[in-house]
Amino acid sequence: MKTHKIIFSTGLAMFSMFFGSGNLVFPLVVGQLSQGHYLIAGLGILLTGVFVPFLGSLAMLLFNGQSNDFFARLGKPATFWFPLIALSLMGPFGVLARCITVAHGAFKLVLADTPLWIFSLVSCALIFGLTIRKRKIVQLLGSILTPLLILSLTAIVVFAIASTDLPPAAQDAGSSWAGFKQGIFQGYQTMDLLAAFFFSVFVIKHLKEHKSMQEDPSRSLPVFLKSSLVGAGLLSLIYLFLVLMGSMYASDLALVPPQEMLGAIAQKTLGPMAAPIVCVAVILACLTTAIVLASLFADFFRKEIAKEKIPPFVALIVTLLITFLISTLEFAGIARIIGPILEVCYPSLIVLTILSIFQKLWGWKSLRAPTAVALAIKLISLGI
Repeated sequence: MKTHKIIFSTGLAMFSMFFGSGNLVFPLVVGQLSQGHYLIAGLGILLTGVFVPFLGSLAMLLFNGQSNDFFARLGKPATFWFPLIALSLMGPFGVLARCITVAHGAFKLVLADTPLWIFSLVSCALIFGLTIRKRKIVQLLGSILTPLLILSLTAIVVFAIASTDLPPAAQDAGSSWAGFKQGIFQGYQTMDLLAAFFFSVFVIKHLKEHKSMQEDPSRSLPVFLKSSLVGAGLLSLIYLFLVLMGSMYASDLALVPPQEMLGAIAQKTLGPMAAPIVCVAVILACLTTAIVLASLFADFFRKEIAKEKIPPFVALIVTLLITFLISTLEFAGIARIIGPILEVCYPSLIVLTILSIFQKLWGWKSLRAPTAVALAIKLISLGI
């Protein structure tokens, strides 16, 4: 495979692994709450929802995809407890279950009376079938699911933006800072920095398996960086359009639950065409992320908790059983669990990521103290 094809397919895979259920919801929320300051609010979510996660991917590349080496610098217990907490939040106790609730909201546009528990049960079975063949994950994401996802989203965005005028310029300058902070916080909710610590393993392994990288390992970094530009560029573009849409249709979304916002906009602009297009876009976005999350948590559960005493398919079944149960809490219930945790922890994780890159590239020494200080400052600011 030629280098440009590797860059493009890997970039698409990175985009699809980061772009999941929350990424379709939170940018719309940012736009809807921006009070006309959609550009500065969009900058906030790009900072924590795109730039920071891709910094995390770079940090993991510099650590050769070895998450244990990355976390061990915080102390030996961190190599178990941090992945357990992070993968639990991203997996069956958080994002993985959230993927199903968001996909269910879109599926109801086609079959309105479908109960959540039935949809969740079928979704878990589908995820099981796709995840069990994890060696094909990057190829599946980059070559098949992501192009379909991008086409579906493009159709929604084009019709939505063409169907109404741009929102009026904001007059209240003071609310611009509030919009920026809202963008920052909603970027936390995507949990993509946490995802970067673990998703990157798939991408790094994918690159290393190519003959050209095996012949010249030094090519991995520039190829990875170029792939990141492809993935981050696509993610940024879609985020900005979704933020804009949220601002344009803010009045129509005032009473709409977050997980149903995209469907509400599509129905207003596409009419009868909305149901199948939104259904395809949302389910593909959720599915591409769910496959990776299920695989990551199941692997950790089998190796670190079950000590490899159970086969992979049993670990995956346990993962999806928990996911099924948590998904019945619905989107709002899951958000109430993970939102406060992310707000407390994210700043210190950003510090850890940046200093880890400094350590590998320029020999930075201090790591634990700045990370702890960042956590303490955030706790104090919240009055905890």
